[in-house]
Amino acid sequence: MVNIAVCYYRDWGREICENVERFAEVNVVEKITSHEEYKAKIDTLGDRVTIILFVGWSWFVSSAVTSKYLCIGIHPSALPEYRGGSPIQNQIINGVVDTKITLMVLSDKEVDTGEILEQEPVSFAGDNLDFVFKHIIDSSTKALIRFFYKYLNYDCREQRLDEGFTCPRRKPSDSKITFEMVREKGLEWTYNFVRSLTDPYPNAYFEDEEGNKLLLTGIKYIPNSNK
Repeated sequence: MVNIAVCYYRDWGREICENVERFAEVNVVEKITSHEEYKAKIDTLGDRVTIILFVGWSWFVSSAVTSKYLCIGIHPSALPEYRGGSPIQNQIINGVVDTKITLMVLSDKEVDTGEILEQEPVSFAGDNLDFVFKHIIDSSTKALIRFFYKYLNYDCREQRLDEGFTCPRRKPSDSKITFEMVREKGLEWTYNFVRSLTDPYPNAYFEDEEGNKLLLTGIKYIPNSNK
């Protein structure tokens, strides 16, 4: 059995960690659910844990931590593609439906460049992010249980840093959509844009000349079956 700490702050991260906690080979010693709690507790873990699992974590992990523990994270893309922030939204907006989640060793140098431990197919299909998160939870759980099952003999592979690309983290202002964008890019692109920005992320919105906003909290796309 391996002793671990888990760090998460989103509901889908909590569900993944709860699934892992049920696995007989894992003993969750500490649960950290906010950045403030992380700063208060990280130096108290000592020798109680061997691994720290970060799920959907948005903050930098220092070399002081990565050098002491095996720090692993879930990144919802087929690394080395879509490194960086907002990988779920960026992929969906670009029309990606079938991809992979990556279980990786956290790097204290460049974001999302650590060694790859496991990859598991995942679907980004669904009219909103609730569907997508369910797929991510299932695929992440499979990858983590596979890793912990063979933990003492796990292997990993280096990322090809000359391959793939990095995307910047999206800002709330990036959720703005215009009628010109809809006309230029089409309905399917609009569907992907809106569904990628359903709760809990800043929703897609139209804005008029007076600064009033119309939030798009849901959407459904029905392709022409007669094509």
